[in-house]
Amino acid sequence: MAFITKRGNVWYIYWTQNDQKHGKSLGTKSKALATEYLKKFEYQLSAKELGQVTDVRIDQLKDEYLAYSKATKTHSTYSRHDLPRINEFMAFLKQSGVQKASEITAKHIQDYQTRRLRAVSPSSVRHDLFAASGLLSFAVECGYIHRNVARNVKKVKANQNPRRFLSQEELEKVFEHAKHTPFWTLTATAYYAGCRNSELCFLEWTDFDFDSNVLTLRSKQGFTLKSHQCRSIPINSQLAEILEPHSRTRGWCFHDPNGKQWAQSRLSQAFKKYVVDPSGVPDFSLHTLRHSFASHLVMKGVSIYKVCQWLGHRSVNTTMIYAHLSPQDDAINVL
Repeated sequence: MAFITKRGNVWYIYWTQNDQKHGKSLGTKSKALATEYLKKFEYQLSAKELGQVTDVRIDQLKDEYLAYSKATKTHSTYSRHDLPRINEFMAFLKQSGVQKASEITAKHIQDYQTRRLRAVSPSSVRHDLFAASGLLSFAVECGYIHRNVARNVKKVKANQNPRRFLSQEELEKVFEHAKHTPFWTLTATAYYAGCRNSELCFLEWTDFDFDSNVLTLRSKQGFTLKSHQCRSIPINSQLAEILEPHSRTRGWCFHDPNGKQWAQSRLSQAFKKYVVDPSGVPDFSLHTLRHSFASHLVMKGVSIYKVCQWLGHRSVNTTMIYAHLSPQDDAINVL
């Protein structure tokens, strides 16, 4: 049995399978979409409980998975990760003569990895395989196939290079230039609050509680936080001073010259034109300020768990990429 319910503004689906209760967010505010998904899910769940595998043509599987991805994941994850990578994987399967999901084998996954390694970096290939595995896990959940063959394929190793962050000298240089542009408040917020580019586009002045010194980031119409969970960030005292003249303002915090909300790609381009290029700081983008926020906090001894919460990471394992920057632990000297 499965049912849907609304939590906050988002619909969730819950079901029982093999005497275990399960649930997940559908990532949509539309009851019609949630109801449509429920009907299909109940049919597929019944088929699985009866031991049936319905199978599906790969074109249909692609359409269903991308529709699911669009409804349940952030726009950035859908458009920049799932959409291009699933299309690439499907093109490979068609060239390999695969017509149905049940025909996909571990050998296909291995061959796909080998082919992609000739075109892109090992890191990108790993993301390609994660996308393919996500598609096949979805097919298993739908009852189309028995197992995800991608899980048995050993993925290529990729070097984890340290994230680029600004030195204090570089940060001062960026700040000094940004102060004389319309991007000063955005630059300060990106650094002192560690916001993602997409979060900056949807940030409103009402998200700031200057009385309590707390910035609350939440999902909104047309925008879903990457973690699907709202988070609170203490307002840095220097940021509060910079934003104080705007404390009674309403509407979008940052907008284009026409007063309209920034689109993420246009904001990145404008920031590069008016701040990055004139500053002369190399290998730097708007997102680098988020990495600098995390890196500088860790370097000054702030708990990695606290930084994890402020960044909005689902797992502290993601934040551990900054752990090497922590001050040396003198506890080793007790030996």
